[in-house]
Amino acid sequence: MRSIWTDIKNIIQQPGQGLLKIIIANGAIFVALMLARVTLLIAGKSELFDAFFTQVSLPSSLDLLIQRPWSLISYFFLHIEVFHLIFNMMFLYWFGIIIQDFIGNKRLVQLYFYGGLAGATAFLLAMNTVSFFMAKGPTFLNGASAGVFAVVVAAATIRPNYQVHLLLLGQVRIKYISAFYVLWSFIETTGANAGGNIAHLGGAILGFVFAKNFLAASRPQAIFEIKIKEFAQAVHQKVQPRKELETVPEEELNAILDKISQSGYDSLTDFEQKRLFKASQKND
Repeated sequence: MRSIWTDIKNIIQQPGQGLLKIIIANGAIFVALMLARVTLLIAGKSELFDAFFTQVSLPSSLDLLIQRPWSLISYFFLHIEVFHLIFNMMFLYWFGIIIQDFIGNKRLVQLYFYGGLAGATAFLLAMNTVSFFMAKGPTFLNGASAGVFAVVVAAATIRPNYQVHLLLLGQVRIKYISAFYVLWSFIETTGANAGGNIAHLGGAILGFVFAKNFLAASRPQAIFEIKIKEFAQAVHQKVQPRKELETVPEEELNAILDKISQSGYDSLTDFEQKRLFKASQKND
């Protein structure tokens, strides 16, 4: 247990660990909420928890939103069900890992926050302007799904042909996984969790726009980054280092890859770019 706390402390203190910090924050808030919920339930004061939770959840009512502006951000760190948290954090980690080396940790954190805000915007617009959703009455939004959808769609836009292994299905390109979840959320906008699924779509749209802007601003080097990432994955999957890479020491290569992970490809010096290119040529 002490080792776990030490690892968490190290992650929090280290720079360039934005993805893991988001996951830790969501997990810590969930644990705190559940402890408070159980304690107040045993004490016969469950209404206090309900009152607090609605204060930090995003209301569909604009009048309530004016009174609780913090809910625009606090809502996407809230989970009331453990499986909601687990699935959100799993998808955030899996897809975040895929693109963090391209966009950098700082942009990845921004993407999560922008996705959450885009989800809130879509939720508020739909619940206050579309008669079908307005008829459902006042509701509240919570969960990281909008931010997660932004990361998922951005990853599928930047690396559409990246494959993951799914049980029973085998290797599947992430563009198909992303498309399935976006389509499913659209279908579910007529269901019981209409507001949540609208937020998913808002996050998805933001993720797509974010990724397209990133690619447009960084071409053609973004394509080169993808090649480098695939090369790096191949290197780390090898049990024994290949002799062809001896001209670029593994320690130097790892340091360059870590720098890309933390700050993106743009942060590399000309010398580091040349060393990375030389290593990739040796791997071909």
